[in-house]
Amino acid sequence: MATLQKLRNMGPLLVIFVGLALFAFIAGDAWRLFQSHAVDQSVGSVNGEKLSAMEFQKMYEEYTNAVKFARNTNALTEDEMNQVKDEVWSTYISNQVLLAEAEKAGITVTAAELQAIVNAGADPLLAQTPFRNEKGVFDKDILNNFLTQYDNNKENIEFLEQYKPIYDYWKFIEKTIMLNALTGKYQALVQNSFIGNPIVAKSNYEANSNTYDIEVVAYPYTAIKNEDCAATDSEINALYNEKKENYKQPYESRNIKYVSYRVTPSPADREELRAELSEYADSLANNDADYASIARLASSEVAYSVLPWQKSAYPEEVQARIDSAAINSVVGPIYSQSDDAYTVFKLLSKSTLPDSVQYDMLVVSAENIEKTNALADSLLTALKGGANFTEISKKYNQENNEGVWFTSAQHEGFTITNNPLLDKLVEGKTCGYEAISLDNSNSKIIYRITDSKNPVEKYHAVVIKRTNEFSKDTYNDAYNKFSQFVANCRDAADMEANADEYGYRLLTQNNIHTGTHKIANVSGTRDALKWTFEAEEGNISPLYECGENDYLLVAALTAINEKGYTPVENLRHMLNLEVVNNKKAEKIMAEFKGKNMEQIKGMENVKSCETKRISFSAPAYISATASNEPAISAIAGKLSIGEESAPIKGKNGVYVIKLVAKNAKGGEFNAKSEEEAIKAMGARDSYRILGELIQNAEVEDNRYLFF
Repeated sequence: MATLQKLRNMGPLLVIFVGLALFAFIAGDAWRLFQSHAVDQSVGSVNGEKLSAMEFQKMYEEYTNAVKFARNTNALTEDEMNQVKDEVWSTYISNQVLLAEAEKAGITVTAAELQAIVNAGADPLLAQTPFRNEKGVFDKDILNNFLTQYDNNKENIEFLEQYKPIYDYWKFIEKTIMLNALTGKYQALVQNSFIGNPIVAKSNYEANSNTYDIEVVAYPYTAIKNEDCAATDSEINALYNEKKENYKQPYESRNIKYVSYRVTPSPADREELRAELSEYADSLANNDADYASIARLASSEVAYSVLPWQKSAYPEEVQARIDSAAINSVVGPIYSQSDDAYTVFKLLSKSTLPDSVQYDMLVVSAENIEKTNALADSLLTALKGGANFTEISKKYNQENNEGVWFTSAQHEGFTITNNPLLDKLVEGKTCGYEAISLDNSNSKIIYRITDSKNPVEKYHAVVIKRTNEFSKDTYNDAYNKFSQFVANCRDAADMEANADEYGYRLLTQNNIHTGTHKIANVSGTRDALKWTFEAEEGNISPLYECGENDYLLVAALTAINEKGYTPVENLRHMLNLEVVNNKKAEKIMAEFKGKNMEQIKGMENVKSCETKRISFSAPAYISATASNEPAISAIAGKLSIGEESAPIKGKNGVYVIKLVAKNAKGGEFNAKSEEEAIKAMGARDSYRILGELIQNAEVEDNRYLFF
């Protein structure tokens, strides 16, 4: 059981990064992903294979539990939960595609291969598990001991409560390793299909064996006003048609116009809170006051503790004033504009205390208080008489309570009203073994303080802080006004016409798809998203109350973008910029015509610079326009020393370059090594090929109906 105890104690201290790659998650046994999910309702499908809402929920819960375990947290934020849902869905798509391709190619990962990976211990994921030795290295023996003990205690409910999260996390990692291995085999198959030959090898060598120093003159596009090269609709449409294949849209999406209004406290609401905190300030002024009760009654957002804290643990408005405050003085109410809150505080004491204290501790507990006291007295006498603390702590399964460091961060910011041991630890005075009784507990604690360090200034204060909230009357006024606005809107045109009159702002959100989680980046808009995919073009939505019950929202569906090509309107801004830059390039190149580099340098708006050691394999960085320009890298290698190029149209300007020096990297041409380098490029292409398969998979996403 020592292994289990060690793992249990390690759990809360683990800091594990679970940013697993797209293919690194299996939400169930791999074979299960091949099964048909023929159900009436599904969250979606991949190449005709449906995934039921129940199966997706199971996948989501498994991944969520793994994330919680890795982060040592009991809850995720709404944004984190949405991210997990997206990762589960995208990984399901990846799994379906990969497993289908692997089956066609006859690729598998056997149990023996998986075990070999675990035994080798080199997979990075293994280092993210609790099964590590004192050096932090994965240890298969610790894992095997845990699995054996887990298998032997499956009927022990108390055991399962403690160790099932660790077991589930291991199964998650195990499945991930298996799929990573399968992915690696598939990529190796693709990579090995890239075979070099002497001709390509020679060309590759020549392209990468030299670097070039160049002189550059640049005419940045930003030097010309956009309105001087304005784009017409026909030019934008022509560019769109030319590049249309680049704008494929694999899913249907929607465009909306919307108004969202956040309800905020009124001046009357703020004045009411200020007056309330003034009353609490009067209560704090009473030196006999029960500060814990006052803080609790006031619903203070700052925890009350009987222990002193460092200044940095208090809110900023308290930090700014606590040094100048007199003992037993009350300060406030203070208004904080940054978080719209009022604060009052009373400084009770100041002291210099250690930030860190080292101690030994033994918890003593028996059948009743009498036996507890007798056992504690016996152990205390033995320890004072020279008994070995390590041996005694091992006897009572508390070997991890020796030489423990207690720091300010472990108690500051938390509500603590009565804990005699913490009082002693915060005070930090070294002492021999002593015993303390705990209130409302059949236990005693034997402890000694062995060391302390880092003395710092600490403050004991009671702080009452409350954020302003809108009243019911304020919300009703806002709701009634917004309702009237909605009632007067029949379509998007009405919304646009009426928004200014009511003091609202009409906004646009394009390309909303079934994987979108929010409208207007406001939480709780799932019902509005469902409406978006059920409405017809031109429809106005109902009024939605969303956010943390502090947002009002109405939307108009302005366009339905069918699966296929992204509409030109959705790309107009990008296309307009490209057309404008193309026109600027034509204008600049016409001005460069017939001029050499020295003549161009004398032109207005032209900048010059030198760039060294560029190569064909990497885009040149041009400081004159602060941009990477691949075209320059390609042309430099074709010039002779001292030769000037023709004008080069780049991404951020037009350039003329002159080759100053050609630098040989050295080394003889080796056809075999070059062919191996070409083959290695296949590793990158294997990712692209699998990505293309995923991109071209027939995917239907209906998650918005359920999640």
